[in-house]
Amino acid sequence: MGLSDAELVEGALAGDPRAFPELIKRHGTGLYGYLRHRLGSEADDAYAEVWMKVWERLARYEDRGRFGAWLFTIAHRLFLDKVRRAGRRPQEPLEEEGAEERFASAEPGPEREAEASAARERIGAALGRLPEDQREVFLLREFGGLSFNEIADAMDSPLSTALARMRYAVLKLRGELGDLRA
Repeated sequence: MGLSDAELVEGALAGDPRAFPELIKRHGTGLYGYLRHRLGSEADDAYAEVWMKVWERLARYEDRGRFGAWLFTIAHRLFLDKVRRAGRRPQEPLEEEGAEERFASAEPGPEREAEASAARERIGAALGRLPEDQREVFLLREFGGLSFNEIADAMDSPLSTALARMRYAVLKLRGELGDLRA
């Protein structure tokens, strides 16, 4: 389907059985990646919960050209609710058994896979060491593709704060991971 997100929302509301699955296909990978970094082993349940909330609220979606921003705002708030309900601080990204296979390198060969695995571990650890507010801005930008204005709105902060948090996050990650090659 070559339709826009707004057209898919309209189609889903009109009963087109292909529209909502297409939204999931289009935005699901980034959403799942964001939730994995924020909630670790709880990501699968949270992923389903976010899509249920989206379905329930779809009729209230106002098209401003950024369905992804709306989706990731729902995900961000769900994450915050889970943290508050558990009475804990946000956790560092968790590694689960089998997670490596899910994100394995597309290139063949055990040497390349070992390098990619080690790089993923370093990146995950470096993200975990970022202050919470910087990590959140980084993940919303990288996994959600949100603009800085959208991140500021989602986090109820000024634009300048979102920009500064991203800048500090990137500087810290570069400092820790500068020797990794793309």
